[in-house]
Amino acid sequence: MSWMDEVQEGRLMEFPVLQVAAALVKSNVRSINVTSIAHIGDHRRENKSLLEITGSAHRFTCKVLADDDEYLDWLNSALLCSGMVKPFGLETLASRLAQYEDVIIGVDTNILYSSILSEHLLDALCAPCTGSYKEAINWILLVIPGVVMKELENSANQKKGGYLTHVGRRGYRALQEIMVLKSSEGFSGLSVLVAGQTNPEQMRLTADGLTILNADSLIRDQFKAFLKGVDFHKGTFFLTMDKTIASLAAAEGINVARVQHPRRLRKGFDVSMPPGEEVLLARVLYEVAVEFGEIRISWRDKNKENYIDLDAGWQWKSMEHWEAWQMLCQSHSQGFQKAIARLDDGRVNISRLTQEWKRFAEENLSQF
Repeated sequence: MSWMDEVQEGRLMEFPVLQVAAALVKSNVRSINVTSIAHIGDHRRENKSLLEITGSAHRFTCKVLADDDEYLDWLNSALLCSGMVKPFGLETLASRLAQYEDVIIGVDTNILYSSILSEHLLDALCAPCTGSYKEAINWILLVIPGVVMKELENSANQKKGGYLTHVGRRGYRALQEIMVLKSSEGFSGLSVLVAGQTNPEQMRLTADGLTILNADSLIRDQFKAFLKGVDFHKGTFFLTMDKTIASLAAAEGINVARVQHPRRLRKGFDVSMPPGEEVLLARVLYEVAVEFGEIRISWRDKNKENYIDLDAGWQWKSMEHWEAWQMLCQSHSQGFQKAIARLDDGRVNISRLTQEWKRFAEENLSQF
């Protein structure tokens, strides 16, 4: 299978193909630009610049081009999920958890939305700089309250005109985070458990039936009920990013571990890769596409403008596509495939690459 076969309009793009293509392009140009091209009604598309990516393909910097507050929040979320930005106080939080051999962590909804566990906290526990943390912790049980799952289900069902809304994409991305945690090999003692029933009579909903008004208190109640049932007292934490929820949980006698948000992005900020770490370029592009739905990746090559348009929330997208980290190639410039073929020059066996990725994904999914 050639690049021509693998990357064409209307075809699903595998994550490693995106990584190799983006890296090839970036190695040959000074910068690539990421633009939001989502539909805004009446068959019109917006054209808002989001990021300019400079540097090498493996050590790049993202310059923030957006100035809209909402879009800045979305970019902050995307870069946090990708690992380009980190929460404050992560090492302190990791050292606090590592005081115990066995740890039970109750997971709030916002932790899953931000990929805190898979992208940040578990890495911090296993990193060399944390000394003997990995040896000290025998196992970690992640407890996801049933109300959290109900919140994610409500979010994932949000569509408009058959397409996932921003809330819908975020809901699916959080469900994808749960699947990543279940298949994680980064920590051999990691387990994930959903605990607590979702009784409709206990949940107060907004008028549109989409938001659970008393979700926060129900989530804490379910975690407390779980702890009471297992009679486990040391090494228990409720993990959240919400300061108010953390204060309420502490007042109720729950041992709280709060993850602090990174600094708020502003237009013109340069976001560099964290020291000592490497973030995949495709990971940044993927997370930005999840936040904005449809994006254009563009660059100038030999005075020609090239681009590829990607969609992260197409109409027939299912959980299987999320689990495989796939996106839809909407369209691309005429010179895109020629540019890729010229830059690749036969060095990458794209057919074998996609086969190995699919085999890897199938093996991981078969664990469930």
